[in-house]
Amino acid sequence: MRVGILGGTFDPIHLGHLAAAQAAIECAELDRLVLVPSGSPPHRRPAVAEAERRLEMVRLAIGDDPSFEVSDIETRRTGPSFTSDTLRELKRLRPGDELFLVLGWDAARMFGTWHEPDEVRRLANVVVVSRPRSGAPDESSLRAAGLDPAQTIVCLRPTPDISGSALRRAIAHGEPISELPEAVERYIAKNRLYGDNRDIGC
Repeated sequence: MRVGILGGTFDPIHLGHLAAAQAAIECAELDRLVLVPSGSPPHRRPAVAEAERRLEMVRLAIGDDPSFEVSDIETRRTGPSFTSDTLRELKRLRPGDELFLVLGWDAARMFGTWHEPDEVRRLANVVVVSRPRSGAPDESSLRAAGLDPAQTIVCLRPTPDISGSALRRAIAHGEPISELPEAVERYIAKNRLYGDNRDIGC
């Protein structure tokens, strides 16, 4: 199978994440896409919501859609959540599958600074999904980012411009929310997530 891997803090998962996932499925002709909530991301601050909460929100967001699944591979691991480690483990678990790492262009621009970028390229093809206000990558910008254009699928699809930090602030202030799957919105309200965290705007 052709399996996409989309990681992120998903704090919380929102419609922008799901749109990027669907775009990658269509552009790369993926059979399945695995959403991987991060444990301790090395390039950004820790998530506000606990790992189990974020995993459950992803499960609620994808529902029973057979195109998607969620993995706790990073939240179970101690230490930094390096993509190369995640891909090695997924390759061990899915030896017959061809892996495709899905990145927004904003994240892909930093690919050359990652831990073991050569190993990431060896383990997976890369699917770069265009992001609002980030422009569209060409071959020269892909090379500058440390990506091989021949091994990279560029997916130029419009996706919603949603900021996770702005979304958390809106939740904290009790403002109307339209960027969340309904099941996730209900889960946040029921469990009173984000509303009383001092790091809500991070």
